[in-house]
Amino acid sequence: MKGVVSSLSEIQSRGNFSWRNLLLTTTREIKGKEYTDVYEFQVSGNSLDTLSESCVGCEAEIMFNIRSREYNGKYYTNLSMWKMEYTPNEGSAGNYSKPTPSVETSDDDLPF
Repeated sequence: MKGVVSSLSEIQSRGNFSWRNLLLTTTREIKGKEYTDVYEFQVSGNSLDTLSESCVGCEAEIMFNIRSREYNGKYYTNLSMWKMEYTPNEGSAGNYSKPTPSVETSDDDLPF
């Protein structure tokens, strides 16, 4: 999914599990009208170490898994990001070793 990174939450923890929430805004045009959607992704594991606030406002492509779980008869769905590629905006803070930083949990692009 491609869009603009709208925001990145602070690191949250519960027990030994830590995560951040990332908002991605997408726009599309249908019959001359522009529609905007916002998606919230959960970022955890090794991806937390390489994610930076400097990605906010950047065009990004996010690879993710969709997971749903049942709890007390209700289903909860989570968009779990496992890779993000983006190009930093001009003048954004941060040190980059590559022109397109990549957040990955594995070398073979598999989400597990």
